[in-house]
Amino acid sequence: MLWPERPGLAFILIVSLVLIWTFGFQVHDEAVFLLYGEPPEDQPERDFLDVAMKVEFPAPINYAPIQEICARTTFRPGLLFSCEGQHGGVGMLRNQILKCIRYAIHAGAALVVPTIALRNAKELWDIETKTEMGLEYLFDREAFDTHLLNGCPGMRIYERAEDFPFYEQRVRTGEPLTLIGSQFELDYPREGLRHPREWRHFFDWWLDGRSISIQTEAPVHIHMGQSFLEYPVIDDGEAFVHEFGKILSFRSDTRALAAKILWELMETFDIEIDPTQAINSNTFYGAHLRLEQDALWAWPPEEGWVFGAMNTQFDEQFKNLQRTGLEVVYVASGNRTVVDVFAESARMRNMPISVVTKEDLLTGDDRRMLDNMTFDQRGLVDFLVMFKASAFMGVAHSSFPWTVALRRHELSRYKGIANEGSDLMRDEYSIIMGMTADYPYVDPFVYSIWP
Repeated sequence: MLWPERPGLAFILIVSLVLIWTFGFQVHDEAVFLLYGEPPEDQPERDFLDVAMKVEFPAPINYAPIQEICARTTFRPGLLFSCEGQHGGVGMLRNQILKCIRYAIHAGAALVVPTIALRNAKELWDIETKTEMGLEYLFDREAFDTHLLNGCPGMRIYERAEDFPFYEQRVRTGEPLTLIGSQFELDYPREGLRHPREWRHFFDWWLDGRSISIQTEAPVHIHMGQSFLEYPVIDDGEAFVHEFGKILSFRSDTRALAAKILWELMETFDIEIDPTQAINSNTFYGAHLRLEQDALWAWPPEEGWVFGAMNTQFDEQFKNLQRTGLEVVYVASGNRTVVDVFAESARMRNMPISVVTKEDLLTGDDRRMLDNMTFDQRGLVDFLVMFKASAFMGVAHSSFPWTVALRRHELSRYKGIANEGSDLMRDEYSIIMGMTADYPYVDPFVYSIWP
């Protein structure tokens, strides 16, 4: 027995240890509250959100395939590429920036950080405004610098063209020389440029024809204009295709909101979502409804765009929903009225589903953050949520569903262009609805988008 001759002292020490133990946990709990702004019982949610927003879909970037491609190029002092004012929806805009970077790699050029043309908030179809935003408007700037420099260590990145060495002594000190990537092969097929690996040779020949030589102290500035879906991405190999798009990570606040949406889906509908898994089965269905103002303007049903009509998009989504058996439907659409009509149509068909959007699932500060975002910034949140859906479907005339479906296809057992026998693209995770005959024209997204 401890202290047999002084039992009172033993009692006092035991009581003191109990008090210290209890008070210690209280202090720890208060520290956790001060650090996270929430009581410690929310630890499971914090852990979930932390993992969900940090995991790049479907896996962290692997620099090796990018490094292999960049190692084929000799980077040249005195050559600078820029691609200011890139425009389009998020999917196309992202692809245009990646394509500009790819041409800069071919040429062996340094790069000015790309900028983005701000969409007209009142007229969504107006995407070629003069208002220019920095790359961070949609993408994680720090991740861009890190990924590009690690993947392509020979390339130099500049905030402004004027920061380039000897820029004031450049060839033709007025406007930069303008070039589009497709101008050396104007008759290329749907599959893209026939000779992408000869692009540097064509570029140098083009400079020679203008009596321009690249010199360190007399640099050349090339502005890359926008051409449309002409680069055959698979030419660089499947491994490169899988990794190159990860250079452009979406803004951290949109990743945080997407993670919170996944948590709310799980809590609200009692479904199991493991944030460490790229796609969880039997969780929720992702429906992309491309029926916003700009879509109706660009792809009018009366001109043959069958899936430009609301009812035909609904019918395809409902048929696929019944096939999957999923009961929670997350809808991505910039038109709330369309979502409400979709939910009512499902009710009229007696479909046992719950239809939700990001606006339904986010509350408090999260909802205020979302409401302060622009149309395209809010679209990033939908991109990230749709990546994780158990099943996904969209139309063929939009780059959004193609980007989502092709990235998810990396997990598929099918190789090449996925098609289980119907629809333009159909694998076990995603569907691009309809066949070629259902569209007046199908853009070659499948050949020319980096997922």
